[in-house]
Amino acid sequence: MMPISLRPVLFCLTVVLLFAAVFSTVSNAAVAEVLSPTVASVENGGSIYLGKIGPGQTVYVTVRGTTTTGGRYGLGGTWQILRVVELPEGWEGFDSKEMATQMQAGIKAASDAADGRYRVKLALEEDVTKQQQLGNVLFYVTLDVDKNVLRATFPQKETNTGVGQPARYEIIIENTGKASDIFDISSTGVPNWNFTKTIHIPAEKTVTTFYEFTVNEEGEYQPTIQITSQSSNLIASQQNVKVTVKSNLEGDIKATKNGVLIFPTVLEPLYALLGLIGHAMG
Repeated sequence: MMPISLRPVLFCLTVVLLFAAVFSTVSNAAVAEVLSPTVASVENGGSIYLGKIGPGQTVYVTVRGTTTTGGRYGLGGTWQILRVVELPEGWEGFDSKEMATQMQAGIKAASDAADGRYRVKLALEEDVTKQQQLGNVLFYVTLDVDKNVLRATFPQKETNTGVGQPARYEIIIENTGKASDIFDISSTGVPNWNFTKTIHIPAEKTVTTFYEFTVNEEGEYQPTIQITSQSSNLIASQQNVKVTVKSNLEGDIKATKNGVLIFPTVLEPLYALLGLIGHAMG
């Protein structure tokens, strides 16, 4: 029969072993806390959906650099790096910086990627120098490639202007995807005109801008304004417009509201007055 004096000792040992077993189980429960482009907690082997991007575009996955779960005592710890470990053919991956407060890894689709759903494997690795026993969290992200992430609207497709004066068109451009991008705006069908305007549009944002050109001869012209992503020429939109160019005082007065001088600098006061008249005349 066990001496009564040893029973408290055995009880304490039993409690310690139970806690050790619990903490051992918790050490495998660390999760990756994804902050963008979507917010989610994902376990080892899990999967999350990021949204859609266009061909050639780069989306960034941001993960919190620390965790409050798992580890040796179930109190979490610090991650070392977020790696991109498996990609579809032709894609590129960019690992995060090490020991960052927020770890950001990049995923770049192939510039000729076909529309469809794709899967990428990431690895969130622990800082092994701290002996936290977090383990690594391997997880998947799925995303759709859609070349139609660009939407462009032209409120006015026809305009009148004077010879050598700007024909200006307002353009409302919407980037519906999860990746920010840079777009080139250019035109064809305008004699002796070769100008490209560049604009940055953040993910899931709409930007209003203008494109203009000048024509040095009277006539009616039907140029095409083109908007193309620098990531891939598969992401593009175009619009046929019309401009009537006339050489007369009324047309020149109306054109001054677009901001180009038609008179010598010494006549700036008169130019300003003509600009006001041009606005009044529509």
